[in-house]
Amino acid sequence: MNTRLVLIVAFVAIAGAQGVRELAKHERAHDGLEEPFAPSADSARIVSLGYREVWADLLFFRLVGYFGGGDATAPGVARLVEAIAALDPQFSKIYEWGARAIVATRRGVDNEVAMRAIRILETGLTIFPDDYKIPRLAGEIYLYELKTKDGDQRRRWDEQAARLIESSVRKPDAPADGATFAAHLRSKLGQRQRAVDGLREMLLITSDDRARGELLEKLGELEQADTAEIAAELFGERKRFQEAWKRDRPSISPSLYILLGPVSPPGFDLADLATGGRDLVGTEPFERLEPLTDPTVP
Repeated sequence: MNTRLVLIVAFVAIAGAQGVRELAKHERAHDGLEEPFAPSADSARIVSLGYREVWADLLFFRLVGYFGGGDATAPGVARLVEAIAALDPQFSKIYEWGARAIVATRRGVDNEVAMRAIRILETGLTIFPDDYKIPRLAGEIYLYELKTKDGDQRRRWDEQAARLIESSVRKPDAPADGATFAAHLRSKLGQRQRAVDGLREMLLITSDDRARGELLEKLGELEQADTAEIAAELFGERKRFQEAWKRDRPSISPSLYILLGPVSPPGFDLADLATGGRDLVGTEPFERLEPLTDPTVP
């Protein structure tokens, strides 16, 4: 039995003997139910006494049991998720799973709690920037969980949702059908051209034949054009794009190549530096200045 397992068993025994509860300050949920102890994100590392991963494991076990019970509240789940993320930031599961658990809890879900779930996902994205599930879930929470009667606020949240879902589509292993969802959101926001551009971009890079059919159908709907004609047009564009990508930057992903473009030549052009970028070919020659002379001197 390794040291970490021994420590886990020891801490479980202590928790069972109510030792942990004696250090905790219990709070009451809105419906009067007792919430589990979880240190704040700021104090979690101090409370762990250096055994951060062990405490993170214990709190995760507690989270699973609490979330699966009938008395769980969204603030209680959020408190556990935040503490676990603070104790073990590399625990990748806590971000997506934890955020889903927060908003899926039957009691106490409101805008404040939904924003706590989004902040957990924002933290996760800084640590796991290539995980497409994190920004997509954040976009869905903006879209479905945040409630308001303010039209301007609703539009800002919908804009943020569209931006996050679009960014998720460009990440490794992301399903291409997310682009259809993003295009639908842009269309609702009145941003038809942006929706069209996003679909065309995804059609250039996706290798998913099933998703390509859905993308073509949505693009045909937006452009009010025959999908066969669009497919024929995009076939040539896709071929040229792939040739340029493989020639210029085959080591990066196609979506990243769209963002970065071809490699810029190193250095700078000395001729441009000397002329200020002007094309001197065919221009009038510079006026030749005669040397200064004193007219009184013969």
